[in-house]
Amino acid sequence: MSRDYFIKGHKAALRSIEEDDFSLIHRWANDQKTTHYMFTGQIPLAATQTKKSYSREFNSASNVVFIIVDMQTNNPIGMVGLYDLHFTARKAEFRILIGDPDSRGKGIGTEVTTLIVKYGFERLNLHRIFLGVTDENKAAAKTYKKCGFKEEGTLQDDIYRNGRYYDTIRMALVRGKSK
Repeated sequence: MSRDYFIKGHKAALRSIEEDDFSLIHRWANDQKTTHYMFTGQIPLAATQTKKSYSREFNSASNVVFIIVDMQTNNPIGMVGLYDLHFTARKAEFRILIGDPDSRGKGIGTEVTTLIVKYGFERLNLHRIFLGVTDENKAAAKTYKKCGFKEEGTLQDDIYRNGRYYDTIRMALVRGKSK
């Protein structure tokens, strides 16, 4: 199905979330490999629960969330967004999920991170974009550093997952202070 893209890169494009995306979102949110280091996926969700939960998230005025589309295949492969937008402090939290395992490790996450940061700074006039990444998710941390995010600190034993606790590395990118 051909759709209009809101933001377009070379490898990926971002578009609005549509009704028929929820079956994919449900699959991604319930996949243990996809959510290995995340809060998402800790409990199984029925399709109706996924739709209800994510619909609230996507329809909130304080979140801007997109579906990531692979430009080669024109297929949805994940989602990305800026959450908890705070327009007085001009900040938001960055979150990304590459749900399609075949799309990982190809630079798509790096491009999408760059696209959403540019959107946040240039279109939403944000000053600061922050994130949390599990300390053992080395590939994600490397991507964020490549995109200009700087480490700000570590939250000890912040996430319980896979039978153990993980530290969370807090990172941020401040407009005009990148790289």
